[in-house]
Amino acid sequence: MKHRIFAGLALALAAAPARAQAPAAEGWNSPRALELIARARDRRSQALADTGMLDYQADARGFIYFYLDRPGTSERSLVKTDQVALDVMWKAPNLAKQRIVGLRDAKNLPTNIRYHEDHLTVVQDNFGDLIRYGDGDEVRDVLHPAAGAGPATYDYRLNDSLAIRTPGSTEPVRVYEVQVRPRDPSRPAMIGSVFVDRRGGDIVRMSFTFTSAAYVDRQLDYINASLENALYKGRFWLPHRQQVELRRQLPELGFPVGGMIRGTMRISNYRFNQGLSPVLFYGPRVVSVPESQRERFGFEQPIDAELREEGIGPTTELADVRRQAAELIRGRMLSGLPSLRANVPAASSVLRYNRAEGVVAGFGTQLHPRETLRLEARGGWAFGPMHPVAEAAATVTHPGYRLGARGFVNEPRDVGVGPVVSGAVNSLSALVAGRDYTDPFYAGGVEGWGERALGAWTGTLRLRGEVHESAALESTYSLGGALRPVRPVDEGTMLGGSLFFTRAAPSGVARGWSASAGADGGVLRGDEPDETHPTFTVTGTRTFLRPRVELGYVRRWSPARAELEASTSAGAALGELPRQALFLVGGRGTIPGFPFRAFGGDRFALARVQGSADVAGPWLRGRAFASAGWAGTGGDGRFPLAAWGAVPTGDPRASLGAGVGLLYDIVRFDVARGLGPGGQWELIFEANPSFWDFL
Repeated sequence: MKHRIFAGLALALAAAPARAQAPAAEGWNSPRALELIARARDRRSQALADTGMLDYQADARGFIYFYLDRPGTSERSLVKTDQVALDVMWKAPNLAKQRIVGLRDAKNLPTNIRYHEDHLTVVQDNFGDLIRYGDGDEVRDVLHPAAGAGPATYDYRLNDSLAIRTPGSTEPVRVYEVQVRPRDPSRPAMIGSVFVDRRGGDIVRMSFTFTSAAYVDRQLDYINASLENALYKGRFWLPHRQQVELRRQLPELGFPVGGMIRGTMRISNYRFNQGLSPVLFYGPRVVSVPESQRERFGFEQPIDAELREEGIGPTTELADVRRQAAELIRGRMLSGLPSLRANVPAASSVLRYNRAEGVVAGFGTQLHPRETLRLEARGGWAFGPMHPVAEAAATVTHPGYRLGARGFVNEPRDVGVGPVVSGAVNSLSALVAGRDYTDPFYAGGVEGWGERALGAWTGTLRLRGEVHESAALESTYSLGGALRPVRPVDEGTMLGGSLFFTRAAPSGVARGWSASAGADGGVLRGDEPDETHPTFTVTGTRTFLRPRVELGYVRRWSPARAELEASTSAGAALGELPRQALFLVGGRGTIPGFPFRAFGGDRFALARVQGSADVAGPWLRGRAFASAGWAGTGGDGRFPLAAWGAVPTGDPRASLGAGVGLLYDIVRFDVARGLGPGGQWELIFEANPSFWDFL
């Protein structure tokens, strides 16, 4: 199957609009809204006949990013960056030409992505009467809301009055925002807002997405776009900034990773009435200088200039476009993907292996009956203990917050401070090397959660009621030797939850910081041995609270893609902890170079510093790191660490290491040496941590 992910062009706001006095609330298709759209329609045709502008020439510069995104998370993996330079020309009555004079790229991951020609250029006329993307392969002939037949296809509503600043205007320009929705959402159409100049009726800006029926390509999830014009010579509104976001995914498979295109384009340096020859406009609308000349073009900015400042990921403006569109069509599906698909949250959810579950095979489905509602169901069978594994979940998404609920059976949980390994690598390690880097137990019950955006932070509250059960050593098969025993946990019914506030650093920025702070806890009620009569059990209650903080910092430099990362985390516990709530450290993921999870307690602290750079990019990347950690107990120290073969660290433990990343840093090999008593050499094989969430 041939996959082509085509980039789109970009459009961003020149400046945040200032609120003006809002018009009186009106319903759909009010006389005032219809009048504004009629003025915009008339002005579009009049502008072509205005003799004050015979021709123009302008420069356009753009960045296009192709990356892997994970909806609902801050994880982004940049695959490729393109930088383009254009010579943009126009001549009356309506001749347009664009010449690609500069084009270069940089790859972070292997790809053969190709772009449609019209995605590397500027939209010069707000699309004319028909909107097309990808040369019609993505969106084809969607009627413009200001076209002559627009009122028969769209509803219009006057929503707001704004004052915005644009280049070419010394004073803020007053515009009306007219919201647009299709009369029939099941047909190909645009959804969004058209901003109309109060004085002349020109379209100043358009922010929009499309109905699901508008997408020609079955792999398209959505296209969000924004086009902004600026005022020149006091009366001509011409392209100034453009932005587009386009997401693709296999239509048959609900995988947590999609191919995302984000493009930006800025148009400036207009030169008017130069007497451009009609000969310049002969032939195709878009032409390109020879490849060698494109590659030699002297770009004013480095290829990573915008990325280092803004990072990658959906922009706030275009995320607002999609949220508004969902409200305008009352939650109907906007995605071009099928509403019912197979669901694979990670590769290890389909097939995995560990010493407690043996081989686990699973399958799931997901249903999107509305834009704001997602339903999921997954099931499987663990062939070691011979029991089912199942989960059902529902998620409701609204502007600014999300709510969810789920029920689960025999869900494997891991103790310790983690995660320390990806699911796919752990399965491979357990099968081949005799090393299972999980300490699983089972949980079954229900959970409800809520997530709300708080500026740059996100607050997440979870409430759970579940039953905890110990796992057992159910499979000893491994090519690399015996698998270690499974650590038992304190069994019983747990009522609890967590509250955390997190801040993520935008992916790819030159410098950024991340943070997480919060606590989890609860009450575990279950049977435990009677201290006076070991052959008897009594019902005990363990109540605890575990505050925890994490901080991270990253600094990047362009030469050799050098990167410095630093992180630290710490946690403590109050109350009487069940064994599964203890903090275990040591070995890979925490303090490499020491036995795996050999240390523990009711409090811990970890720190890591890592520097990396390309040695022979993209095939070889070098890395050096240092780690330190501590775990101990407080109070009376009544924690069953000895039953797990774990002890407090005493003094902090530290290690040094170095490694290489192969094939665009996808596969990593590290060697670490623990310093001081108990230190040893450790070889670590792993995938890039940015891929762990879907492995």
